Amino acid sequence: MTPFFWFVEIVFFYGLFFYCLLVKNELSIFYMPVLLFVDKIIGTTHPAFIFYGMLSLIVIILILKSGLFIKYNVWAILISIYFLLLLNKSHDLDLIRPYAFSVTWFFVMMPIIPALYKKIPRDVAFRELSNASFLILALFIVNALFSTHYKFAPTDMYGFTNGILYGNLWAAAFNTMPFAFFVVFLKGVSERKLLFILLAVASFFFIMLTLRRTVMGLSALSVVVALLTMMTQQKAKMVFLIGGLVFVLGYLVYANTGFMQEIRDRVEERKLDDRALTEEKRFIEYSLIYNDMFVYHAYSPWFGFELWNSAGNYGHGVLGDRSLHGDLTNIVHSSGFIGLTLYLLMVATAFWQALKASKGYQDKLIILFCALSFGVFTVTGRYTETAATTLLFLVLLLPLTKNEDPEASEEETPPVSPEAVK
Repeated sequence: MTPFFWFVEIVFFYGLFFYCLLVKNELSIFYMPVLLFVDKIIGTTHPAFIFYGMLSLIVIILILKSGLFIKYNVWAILISIYFLLLLNKSHDLDLIRPYAFSVTWFFVMMPIIPALYKKIPRDVAFRELSNASFLILALFIVNALFSTHYKFAPTDMYGFTNGILYGNLWAAAFNTMPFAFFVVFLKGVSERKLLFILLAVASFFFIMLTLRRTVMGLSALSVVVALLTMMTQQKAKMVFLIGGLVFVLGYLVYANTGFMQEIRDRVEERKLDDRALTEEKRFIEYSLIYNDMFVYHAYSPWFGFELWNSAGNYGHGVLGDRSLHGDLTNIVHSSGFIGLTLYLLMVATAFWQALKASKGYQDKLIILFCALSFGVFTVTGRYTETAATTLLFLVLLLPLTKNEDPEASEEETPPVSPEAVK
């Protein structure tokens, strides 16, 4: 696997980084999820200071090119400052360093996305978003093929040691998949791009074999939403034709591979049938945090305990060293109700901006998909998975892109640099 990791790192991390830096300018924000996903695949073989420095440089460039971006989501800036102040309470900065950087990038990019979208046309935004999503899905499949061939499974995800393996990818790293899949599939069906459709169909089967229930469900939902966005009187025939093509491709994979047997084996191995929803520990977290704050007064309900240091530090350690999984409990434990309020206001602002700018039922369907996805991942976690969260809001805020009608009034914001839209 080492030569594969070297190739991916050189081409899709360093190569993509310099491509963004020299060519894409402010459009580099679309490729931030790719760089973050590549880091998950290779397992951070590069020195930490290089990784954090390179991605922080992109964020700094985005800030410098975004003008008064703060006005588009002031809550994002406030929560960034608040979290930076809370770092003073942390006893082990090395332990929380990955979360501190990733969450700060995410918060800062929240107002940058609408600031950029108000300067560029929809087709430019969707083109860059679909290209980035294409790279993510292609890397996802290639990584799975190499990991399976070399039987490389260091994470021991759910005990899977045979069949399709995913290498260093594990748990929340798969949260990026539904959004990348949605964009690629939507690009394929809306513009009749066969390569995008084929990649989406192939990646769908690889996603199903992860047995990540939320990822599987949202990926299936994205197929329905993508087809519904085309369901107009003029395109109804095209929807049925493309739906038929997808069905045939899916059936060919089903009939000529051991996909269903692999699914059965993995379901039995993970013992999903024995796990009731009410027994999920992430639902027990809420009562444990409530008792900590309002019954035992173990830590402040306003400021929380300590940033991203929940393992063994809630519920009197009744769940051992298991960290908090749900986003709401995690944020409250880290930053108290002040942090949770700022976070919800930041997210609510983004959804309100998207709804206010939506131009038709297609936009509303996309917003609905993003809302359902956000709700699911808020319950299951993790908001610290910046590749997924950034991709979610890049999709959500597409309605804010410039109206391509030449008679429409021009925005007062300055145009994006010519080099960026090449």
